[in-house]
Amino acid sequence: MELETIQITLPSSKSLSNRWLMLDYLSRTGIKIKNISSSNDTQQLGRLLHQLKGGRRHNFDCRDAATVARFMLALLSVTPGSHTLTGSEQLCKRPMGQLIDALREAGCSITCTGEEGFLPLKIEGAVPSSPRITIDCSISSQFASALLLSAVSLPQGGVVELQNVSVSEPYIDMTLKVMELGKVNWTLKGNPPAYYVEHSIPQCDVVSIEKDWSSASYFFEAASFLHGVPVRLPGLTRESLQGDNVVRNIFKQLGLSVSQGELSCEVCNDKELAKSFEWDFTEVPDLFPAVAVTCAAHGIEAHLTGLSTARFKESNRLESVATELRNLGRKVDIDDSSMTIAAAEPFTADTLPVKKTVHVYDDHRVAMAFGALKVINNSLTVDNPDSVAKSFPDFWKMLDRLMG
Repeated sequence: MELETIQITLPSSKSLSNRWLMLDYLSRTGIKIKNISSSNDTQQLGRLLHQLKGGRRHNFDCRDAATVARFMLALLSVTPGSHTLTGSEQLCKRPMGQLIDALREAGCSITCTGEEGFLPLKIEGAVPSSPRITIDCSISSQFASALLLSAVSLPQGGVVELQNVSVSEPYIDMTLKVMELGKVNWTLKGNPPAYYVEHSIPQCDVVSIEKDWSSASYFFEAASFLHGVPVRLPGLTRESLQGDNVVRNIFKQLGLSVSQGELSCEVCNDKELAKSFEWDFTEVPDLFPAVAVTCAAHGIEAHLTGLSTARFKESNRLESVATELRNLGRKVDIDDSSMTIAAAEPFTADTLPVKKTVHVYDDHRVAMAFGALKVINNSLTVDNPDSVAKSFPDFWKMLDRLMG
């Protein structure tokens, strides 16, 4: 008997929404953004850009949103006025030093009022003395995206030279593509090569944000625990701007059936899964938690590499994920940039330990990756379920559909 397909409503892409909000701020006529993300991060960026446009207050609180902090840091540094930039205790531990140093070298005035290289900051915004900025992207591609977007507003345009671009490069490509769609001109030239961004007034009447592939990873994971039940994810486009669409290839390699349509993707565990698995997450580190928990839950021997930046997320995700998998009885080894998960018997409703609540370290991606295990045993709990609102406010509601 063919089982009924379960349909999941995913959030709109947070990454695309944030980039379009920046271009909307820089445009004169405004851009109508349809299907904007409802995530806490995107809503907070919208509030701060509205605050900046109003010019009434110059104290900007990014709460716990690192993307917002990095985008606002670059923008405030080239916006005349005295500004302060701060955030939650968690955010003030996230590294900002490489972006701060790059802006200072271009002539921007930034003072760390706490620990050097971290928020909170005092910023004296002005047009930088040098139009060329060199940024080390070894920790985060968001530094590059912040500078590229802010360069649009400079009177003579800007030049952004990227160094150590090995991590999350698809996110830089996404930024450049959004700029193109917003009629912002840029060229890559020179030796060493650099991005030359023309001063532009972004133009785009209406843009519709596609669904979020990063968020989809948890429902690829959850679908793997439902043998023979198709899970449909509308809004995941075949020609996506998001690098995290590679999740469909990852789960195919794990042994799931993945069917990609023009505007929808369907996933189903209807055959034997892989016994072992390897993947390099250098370009897509946000997919790591869902894949690691999937492998561990199915007892798949896994070697996951390219995880050097996982240590600098909302939590140290290498440590967070490893610790909680060990608490569930799995053998896990980690080093500075990789994780190895030993083969084991798959979890079942009877063998998945649920006596201890999973600690998620206030990290939305850790919460969702372990939360998906509720499909195996609904008694499992996480200690901060509300943390998912950072990127996917309706996560638990959607997960319930798989357990109904």
